[in-house]
Amino acid sequence: MTRLALIADLHFGREIEDLLPHLLVAIETARPDHVVIAGDFVQRARASQFRRARAFVDRLQVPWISVPGNHDIPLYNIAARLFWPRAAYRRHIAQHTEPTVQTDTATLIGIDTTDPLRVQRGRINGAQIDRVCAEIKKHDGRLAVIIAHHPFHQNLEVEKNLMRGAAGALEAWSACGPHVILSGHLHSFLVEPFVTRKGGGQTLQVHCGSSTSTRHRGNPNDLAIIDILGPDIDITRHTFDPADGFKPHSHYSYAATPSGWKLKPVL
Repeated sequence: MTRLALIADLHFGREIEDLLPHLLVAIETARPDHVVIAGDFVQRARASQFRRARAFVDRLQVPWISVPGNHDIPLYNIAARLFWPRAAYRRHIAQHTEPTVQTDTATLIGIDTTDPLRVQRGRINGAQIDRVCAEIKKHDGRLAVIIAHHPFHQNLEVEKNLMRGAAGALEAWSACGPHVILSGHLHSFLVEPFVTRKGGGQTLQVHCGSSTSTRHRGNPNDLAIIDILGPDIDITRHTFDPADGFKPHSHYSYAATPSGWKLKPVL
């Protein structure tokens, strides 16, 4: 089994300082194999914010894997945004923006969906889509777990624009086999399989809300604990309460079948 702790949208610069020790305790208690950080470490890509974000991840007691978010590239420094947009992220957080990690039951595939030419909207290109497809099609007994900041599907009421290339990516990956997408960006929690498009049932998407910041938009700060065992995946959302810390809130269990992801009955 592989256990992951998914956090996202830390937004250091707008972090809730008193929450941070509770999040570290929740992660340590869950004892994940890896912590997955789905982008937006900081609020404005300033060195001081990146240093605080780095100090936080250095306190994690387990390996972690991350991708950048749109807030991790400069907004007001136009030259840096256009010519070296990921330099600060690479200097303070991780050299590689698209890492890959294999565990006994999963292949974790980082995708950098940031677009320096857009403030919020992300993008994915053909080479990235092909790379993920190749991993899904290996059929080596490991579940392909895609890590991206931007979601590949969102509800109509969401004001943010869906990233460029998302529809094509979902279509291509669904033809390759079952997979999971872990993302953030929307600051709201959601677990859903895609069943509204041909082959869409092969995709299971998990959005994490904001794990540490004041930018939670009325939703509780949260994280997800994800267990992957063969074709089965169990997801538990933990939400934050100032009096109790992070506690389990809701649970989801799915199984990968030839026709797509199916919700498992509650025992």
